[in-house]
Amino acid sequence: MSNVDLRGKRVFVVGGETALGRAVVIGLAEAGADVAIVSLSPDTKAEFAINSALNELWALQRKGLALAIDATDAEQVRDAVERADRELGRLDLAAVVAGVGTVAVDALEMAMAERSVVALSPEVDAGEALEEVSRRLLA
Repeated sequence: MSNVDLRGKRVFVVGGETALGRAVVIGLAEAGADVAIVSLSPDTKAEFAINSALNELWALQRKGLALAIDATDAEQVRDAVERADRELGRLDLAAVVAGVGTVAVDALEMAMAERSVVALSPEVDAGEALEEVSRRLLA
């Protein structure tokens, strides 16, 4: 990932409170991307985790946004994409850490309107996940 330049890219990461999600968020920021960090649930533990990751983005001098939502709720997913588009600029891609909870993927795909959505298997390591996201961003 060290030779990948993602400056100017904006990514929406659902599942940012998980270990894999956090690793993807930080890896994207280290490569220059701005990131909306979205939780799977609005509980206090998830909100704390995504805000902690947001602090790391700021330390890397990247723009970011932490959104604690119920990712099973289609309206909350759509609203989160709209807010991220407004605050970070038009999103280039959404990444979902799959297998860690139900996500309103149809609503996410509709909200992203012809932009890529990639599901990341929890069985892959962070390096493989970052490679997949970067490949899609640079395609």
